[in-house]
Amino acid sequence: MNKIFRKSSRGLKVAVIGGGPGGSLFAMYLLRYAAETKQSPEITIYQQRRFDELGPRGCKGCAGILSLSLLRNLRELELTVPEEIIQGKIEHYTVHSPYGSISMSNPEKEMQIASIYRGGGPQSSSYKTQISFDGWLLRQAERLGVRIEYETISRICLGEERAVQFTRSGVNFDLIVLAGGINEKTVAFQEVDYTPPKTRRIAQQELHLGAAQVASSLGKSAHAFLIPHSGLIFGTLVPKGPFVNVSVLRGDEQEASVEEFLDYDIVRNILPKNYKNACSCQPMALISPARHYFADGFVAIGDAAVTRLYKDGIGSALLTARQAAHTVAYHGISRKDFAHYYRPICRAINSDNRWGKLLFAINERTKNSRVFILSQQHLIADEQQDASRPQTFTRAAWGMFTGSYSYRSIARIFLQPISLARLSLTLLWEYFIVRFRRETFHRKLHVGRKKILILGSGFGGTTVLRRLVPALKRNENAEITMVSEENFFLFSPLLHEIATGHIETRHVAYPIRRLRGRKRFNFMQGRVEGIDLKRRRVTTSTGGLDFDYLVIALGSVSNIPESVLLEKGNLFTLKTLNDAILIRNHVISIFEQAVIEKNSRKLRQLLTFMVAGAGYTGVQMVTELRDFIFKTLVKLYTSIDPTYIRIILVEAESKLMPEMDAHFGAYAFKYLQQTKIETRFNSRVTRVWKDKVQINHLEVVPVSTIIWVAGVVANPQVAELNIAKDNLSRVLVNEYLEVPGFPGVYAVGDCAHFKDIRSGKPIQPRAHTGVRQAKVAAINILADIRGRSKKPYHHSNPVQMVSLGSTKAIFCFGKLRLYGLPARLVWLGAYALLVTGIYNRLRITTDWLLTSVFGRDTNFIKF
Repeated sequence: MNKIFRKSSRGLKVAVIGGGPGGSLFAMYLLRYAAETKQSPEITIYQQRRFDELGPRGCKGCAGILSLSLLRNLRELELTVPEEIIQGKIEHYTVHSPYGSISMSNPEKEMQIASIYRGGGPQSSSYKTQISFDGWLLRQAERLGVRIEYETISRICLGEERAVQFTRSGVNFDLIVLAGGINEKTVAFQEVDYTPPKTRRIAQQELHLGAAQVASSLGKSAHAFLIPHSGLIFGTLVPKGPFVNVSVLRGDEQEASVEEFLDYDIVRNILPKNYKNACSCQPMALISPARHYFADGFVAIGDAAVTRLYKDGIGSALLTARQAAHTVAYHGISRKDFAHYYRPICRAINSDNRWGKLLFAINERTKNSRVFILSQQHLIADEQQDASRPQTFTRAAWGMFTGSYSYRSIARIFLQPISLARLSLTLLWEYFIVRFRRETFHRKLHVGRKKILILGSGFGGTTVLRRLVPALKRNENAEITMVSEENFFLFSPLLHEIATGHIETRHVAYPIRRLRGRKRFNFMQGRVEGIDLKRRRVTTSTGGLDFDYLVIALGSVSNIPESVLLEKGNLFTLKTLNDAILIRNHVISIFEQAVIEKNSRKLRQLLTFMVAGAGYTGVQMVTELRDFIFKTLVKLYTSIDPTYIRIILVEAESKLMPEMDAHFGAYAFKYLQQTKIETRFNSRVTRVWKDKVQINHLEVVPVSTIIWVAGVVANPQVAELNIAKDNLSRVLVNEYLEVPGFPGVYAVGDCAHFKDIRSGKPIQPRAHTGVRQAKVAAINILADIRGRSKKPYHHSNPVQMVSLGSTKAIFCFGKLRLYGLPARLVWLGAYALLVTGIYNRLRITTDWLLTSVFGRDTNFIKF
């Protein structure tokens, strides 16, 4: 081994010019290798700037991204970057272009890249702790015994007496290491032919937004922009706590401009408008290596010698510092030693940069091609969706933007036969789409993990779920979660048939977890306890859930005024499966009581049934109740005189089913008269006691059963929202069914107040309305994810159907109108097809057939 140290106890005297990462790392590596060779060098770092100062005075003017390779290499020195240094952990890199956006996750799952400040922070910042990465490294070197001098070196002299000179004095050293980089003050050289690298200016700004807004707009993602025909090599937005770093580099001779970059539409769509400029600078980026960067007793490292093109300058500083230190410790400090052991690493970096220039040249041409960019997005998105497949194109793109992989390895990825074949096929496919389908929409194939939260498993929520799950492609990384108190979808239009024993209870309930595509969504059975639209978070009985998109489809509850209900008694609603079961049990129990009742007045009260509300549900309920009683129960309970039975329908309006055509109402009214159902128009139930009701504050009617279907209000959790609502607590929505002021939040069905443009009146809550609105909400969520235009909701009601018992109905489709048995057959067929699941359809159809032959179910089931 060539001994490099002096025989004196002080050992080798080393001057390091520049205390950035290169200088600090060189000192630490040299101390480590010197310890292995049992030597004790004396190292002095001359540093002209204090890194903990704010603004450009304390920093080196870089975007501040710590690559994966750098973090791995720091482990060699047993160094772990403290949490207070890290301003943001970058989990994704999102690339935007006018043709779409693609977000790629970190292919190295075990280690995140991080954003940091090289100095003390932007000019207007005031951090309570020292956050400078360069300052931290310098302190680590000082802790190991390296001397730090805050002096500006004016000249480096080489020859027999190597010296660094200040303004008025000089100090001799055995080895001088230039680690000042291209953004430090120029140092004059004497007796050395050192030529600095060629450079190009980068424009940078630090924008202040506040930590919350940075998190909501950028998240844990760095954003890069490919802008066609702009001359930009790259433009990036990097989140750093409450700040966002903007870096812009041009490939031509024009000066890069942050203001011009921020004025592009695709940048403005990502970055909020209320930012403030906190700091700005124009640092240099190396584009070629230095010449004559070593001599006897002299070596340049990092930016002063060679660095990776545009990316990972700190990583290159570490590589050159480590190799230079190893050369000094194990071989010597002569020109020959550096030429033999140090120059190869610099040449390797420079050779890799030539591959980088080729890749950036290809990128400059291909970023103008919509077909090529969409092909890249397609390939990366497929890999993002399926983590088990090789992350070939993801690694290539990730390496280009972060510097985590060499340019040579990235080029090899594209030159592999399989990669070229995949790329060629995808290019042909995208060319076909663009050329022949002429699609002009802005496409987002993968936008990072988007959280879609659906509240409620009724018609609205289930329809949104069933539309989104198959529509979201494999390359669209979305997490869909449904929350509901019930773990099934209830086909509520048939509840009146459950309540009257026409079909079996469970046949109208379809388990959510049996829906198609169940592996692509999550279901949580729980109660919604709070909705915070500002924080975009929903609290449930099983925990809290964040969302990017929210669909409020919690349905409605019966609207029973407090002044009406004095005693609940025998009042029932018809909103849930449990309600229907309770009604059926109650009606059967009434007949069981009537069999043994001897008092005629009490018997008349027991056999009096009232339905409050003559809309769709009320008319269907009262006619089915009449059939249940007179076609089944009367035949089984033969001791009861049918003349005691009384069925009353109460309606506040002057006609039946006010929302339907007047002819339908007239037909239904005539049928009710024929079947001896009393109809009270312009009447309201004003009081309810245990065994009687009051109508219009005047008439008191003894009853044993009152079924309330006289109107609904939105779910109580919706009523508590601090947003615009109507008198039924329904949320006012815009033409896209979105809640104004809260993008990505939709309300559908009974929770939404939507005015029909033609009538100017709000749409009545109906199952088919909830389905149609849910389809539009799903389309608009997909449109937002993919960057398309949203679709407004247009209300239509082409089909009207109402059942009038087991043998008659009303049906209208356009000009086609059917009444009686033909309409009932159409009604049966339509509802059999609308029910979810083949199993449920077959069972319900079988129930109808068997009931028509053997009669209805009259079992009283205790709970």
